[in-house]
Amino acid sequence: MKIHVVEDFNFTPSQKERLEKLGKVIYFSGVPNDEELGKRSENADILAVNWAPLDTGVSNIKKGVKLISIPFTGVGWIPLKDYSSKGVKIANSPGYSTEAVAEFGIGLMLSVVRKINSYFKAEPKVETPSTLYGKTLVILGAGRIAHQVGSIAKSLGMKVIFWKRGEDLIQKIREADVLYSALPFSDDTKNLLGVNEFKYMKKNSYFVTTSHNQIYD
Repeated sequence: MKIHVVEDFNFTPSQKERLEKLGKVIYFSGVPNDEELGKRSENADILAVNWAPLDTGVSNIKKGVKLISIPFTGVGWIPLKDYSSKGVKIANSPGYSTEAVAEFGIGLMLSVVRKINSYFKAEPKVETPSTLYGKTLVILGAGRIAHQVGSIAKSLGMKVIFWKRGEDLIQKIREADVLYSALPFSDDTKNLLGVNEFKYMKKNSYFVTTSHNQIYD
């Protein structure tokens, strides 16, 4: 089994040891472009990919690659059908960073609502900050990250409402003091939020996201 780690990973010694028990491993440095990704896939059975352009580099993946492993949950940005037609399976990592992403999302909310960034920059005449306590948080999505964000938000005294696909999106947006997207990227969520949706947000409300940027305009 030939495994090509096509770019830098922060593997621990223990992780490297486990990986190298599976076959011959070749490590590469730096994030490859489409052409270089193809070169680094030469003679490989398995690719370990982090930030390499799997979306645009699919045509460059060499024959013989059977599996590509990625350290992410979402795969909506990857052309899965194209890889499938080449006989390549994609292995993602669901749940690996639920807590970290949820904390980041809450951190963004605190930053914008409490005006932390303005104070950090020592900007003059900083407007009076608000608080998350008592505000209504509408979370788009109902997966692991969404529920982790909801759990933390409730502990901060927020009212939490979840929106699931198929429900009335505009109604939920109208209720939000803070609108947070935890949606995965897919054909169903691409361009979900735009001018028509944002115009229904309350005055002085906030939009925070840790989702793929093609979900919103």
